Amino acid sequence: MARTVVLSLVMSAVGVALSLHALSFPAPAAPVAIPWWALLLLVMGTDAFVFHLELRGEAHTFTLSEIPVVIGFFFAPAPVVIVCRIVGSTVFQALRRRQFGVKLLFNAADFVLDAGLIVTLLHVLVGARRPQEVVTWVLVVCCAITTELPVSACLSTVIRWHGGHSRVALVVATTVVVSVVNTSLGILAADLLWTSPSAIALLAVVLGITFTAYRGYFNLHKRYSSLQLLYDFTKTVGGSMRAEAVLQEILSQARQLLAAERAEVILFEGTTGHATLRQTITEDDAPAEAGLLDPAAGGDLSVLWEQIKDGTGSVVVPRGTRDPGLIAVRQASSVDDLIVAPLRAEGHVVGAILVANRLGQVSTFDEEDARLFETLANHASVAFDNSRLVQQLRQEADERRHEAEERRHEALHDSLTGLPNRTLFNQQVGEVLGGRGEAAVLLMDLDRFKEVNDSLGHHHGDLLLIEVANRLLETLGREDSAARLGGDEFAILLGGTNDAVGVEASARRILDAFERSFRIGEVSLDVGASIGIALAPSDGSDPATLLQRADVAMYEAKTAKTGLARYSAERDRFTPRRLALAGRLRQAIDDREIIVHFQPKARLADGKVMAAEALVRWRHPEFGMVMPDEFIPIAEQAGLEPHLTRYVLRAALRHCADWQRAGHRIGVAVNLAVRSLLDARLPDAVTSMLAESGVPVELLTLEITESSVMADPDRATAVLNRLAGLGLRLSVDDFGTGYSSLSYLQRLPVHEVKVDKSFVFRMASDANDATIVESIVQLGHKLGLSVVAEGVEDQLSWDRLRAMSCDVAQGYYVSKPIPAATMSDWLDEQRRLDGAA
Repeated sequence: MARTVVLSLVMSAVGVALSLHALSFPAPAAPVAIPWWALLLLVMGTDAFVFHLELRGEAHTFTLSEIPVVIGFFFAPAPVVIVCRIVGSTVFQALRRRQFGVKLLFNAADFVLDAGLIVTLLHVLVGARRPQEVVTWVLVVCCAITTELPVSACLSTVIRWHGGHSRVALVVATTVVVSVVNTSLGILAADLLWTSPSAIALLAVVLGITFTAYRGYFNLHKRYSSLQLLYDFTKTVGGSMRAEAVLQEILSQARQLLAAERAEVILFEGTTGHATLRQTITEDDAPAEAGLLDPAAGGDLSVLWEQIKDGTGSVVVPRGTRDPGLIAVRQASSVDDLIVAPLRAEGHVVGAILVANRLGQVSTFDEEDARLFETLANHASVAFDNSRLVQQLRQEADERRHEAEERRHEALHDSLTGLPNRTLFNQQVGEVLGGRGEAAVLLMDLDRFKEVNDSLGHHHGDLLLIEVANRLLETLGREDSAARLGGDEFAILLGGTNDAVGVEASARRILDAFERSFRIGEVSLDVGASIGIALAPSDGSDPATLLQRADVAMYEAKTAKTGLARYSAERDRFTPRRLALAGRLRQAIDDREIIVHFQPKARLADGKVMAAEALVRWRHPEFGMVMPDEFIPIAEQAGLEPHLTRYVLRAALRHCADWQRAGHRIGVAVNLAVRSLLDARLPDAVTSMLAESGVPVELLTLEITESSVMADPDRATAVLNRLAGLGLRLSVDDFGTGYSSLSYLQRLPVHEVKVDKSFVFRMASDANDATIVESIVQLGHKLGLSVVAEGVEDQLSWDRLRAMSCDVAQGYYVSKPIPAATMSDWLDEQRRLDGAA
């Protein structure tokens, strides 16, 4: 609606500007002058002559509005013509056609633009020419067509905005034809008035007879078309059809028969009045999602439905009605006009059929349409009178209701364990709080679940979660409930007890139950748990607060390795910050608060910088610079790793492209999160980002960890093979600290390994660490891999690594992480120093 108002204002502004310019046009040198009141009456009179055309399934309404404008151009001053056109048509729309609000505003703007544009064009192109000249007719027709094109474009745009559709080419073609006819009649009238004013009466008689004949033909054609459609409809529903086809045909024929925008069938349940089945179509017989009327809605619609259920006949709600009850129905259903008729089966009213929004700007439903619609409804009722059809439709409704219940169940339960999810758990806690104001909420987290996933894979992890859920249900009482919130996190609502001692005793029973090993296939697993406890109302009075504080207590239990802990405000120091970070992290990524620094990597052979690793920082508006060690685990828990990884990857490639343009051909390395490595869509996303940035593929290195590969080796290997196929480099980060998966290293399509900095730090002082580093370098070279040493802090470490034939060094000795904004300056300085050397 707001867009329509803005467009109306723009159209009005253009029309007013043109109208103001028309003040300077000279008055016409005609033998007679038409007074303003006569021209005004002529405008309103021609607006009353309405022609309805149906072309290719669309209803079009036309008037003779161009005629008074053309006549006025030759016999009245330009401002008078413009004012009469605007005022006469607007008043007629408001008084006769009952248009108000945004629709009247748009139509008034239409009249302002139309009048200003056509009068301006006529004075510019036609000027002082007489109406008898052939060239005058040609120019007037051109002016009318030129005026109609932008006006029709604006109308089509508004129709699309309001959910309708219009074939622009068809509208333009019919508008041009009507404009030619109307302007020709206007020129003829002007010619007669110029040379023989008395002949105007003869022209008016001819036009009146023609219009009357047209109206008679139109009504006759309409009745014939209605009878033909009704006959076709009777044949269709009389045949053997599926229920869906019968409904579709009823709606299609009803919509066409009444030239309506929308048709709908509703079956309602007799005792409650609720709709048990609803099918709706709009223009082009396309199905619609939402219905118009609810039989059980009550309020302004109650009288309408009572009349339908009584079977007393159809109800017509026309445009422009002054009946307060019908006006209330229109407002409640949000339609311009409609007809509703009852549907019967086995002698009872089982539903209703309706059509709404008569096509065309002027016409509306009337009593003749109601009688025709009742006939159609009676034929439709015959089809519904077949008990098998009604039974089938209700069976389908039951199936849909069952499917809806299943979808609701799926929306409120965890798909893996069948336990309630966070949404349902919050509802359950809310119901308990609303009933008695007291509740005990426990939050449980498995202690060694990540080890199971990393060592045995996600399949075994899923089987373990199912067994955990089953054991949890076996341990809880009948009044208690459990939910899986995500990952290895479970929530428990204790309904049998609420005192602190009883709650802790229940929590101990749960922990004792988890002391027994879990048997997963051929593997026996020992998995402990940590439980946090929050009580209402002392620890919170709403589900979100209770869960938050149970999480605080659980973190305390896990940190202290006590198994369980009760929430304590005194110990709640770190968690509020963590929760604040978790609550803002997604927005921080979207708002680009996550920034990228780069740490250069240099070749040990010659000291040349050959790449830089992207390192993330969070510039938090309240906490300042937050380091990745703090917010990366939050991203993992919140499932934001892939989102964050793609954000960093896109930023790194953008900066790398900037370096290339500045003459620095160095690569960029980005760490891949575990979930990203298991995402089959990642290779396509990387391809898209490389194309977007223009960075050569060989300059991109993706770094992975051993543990991320071991989480699901098969899926990870498949993704890595696709990434390697793109031509980029793959690097194993923190090598030597994982699960020593050398067999996987042989099979993975990696290009380099990175020696973990924990070994490089102590290499100069610890002979064992030096041996480990040298062994990794030799192993990497034998496998054909490049070796990067992290954590290079001093000259001694640099020299020893160079002596070991290590390939690349990274660390503070090369450079600390550099903000992206100053990375180019740093590279320029290195180039200058290398040149000076």
